[in-house]
Amino acid sequence: MAEVQRKFFSTLLNTYAFFALYANIDGFKYAGAPIPVAERPDIDRWILSLLNSTIAEYNTAMESYDPTKGARLVSHFTIEQLSNWYVRRNRRRFWKSEPGKDKTAAYQTLFECLVGIAKMTAPIAPFLADELYRSLMDATGVEKFESVHVAL
Repeated sequence: MAEVQRKFFSTLLNTYAFFALYANIDGFKYAGAPIPVAERPDIDRWILSLLNSTIAEYNTAMESYDPTKGARLVSHFTIEQLSNWYVRRNRRRFWKSEPGKDKTAAYQTLFECLVGIAKMTAPIAPFLADELYRSLMDATGVEKFESVHVAL
């Protein structure tokens, strides 16, 4: 249990903290229409593709009553793909001083990944998932649900 807390939950919270810090500095509110995925950089399309593949595999695992496999899929995506690859490779995009389409695409992509993780984590860690989801939605208002458990 300590390993899961240290690896998965800490990584997820640190990734959210990174997003929240820079989104607050830049005033990112996910206002306006999302940048179409086809117009985003390759790395954004890559992580969104992995997110959607993970969601599909997660749904299959959960429908087969295999929550352990589902939890491992979410953990692997969060730690290895999102944090270790996407965020590390894109820090400079968030650090840019000038706003632009590239920076907005990075914010939108990371936001969409965090929402997807919150929704997948909801059955496994309901309170953390709801706190993450509410924090993301309070800042942006993208979805009007009161809780991640209603948004599923």
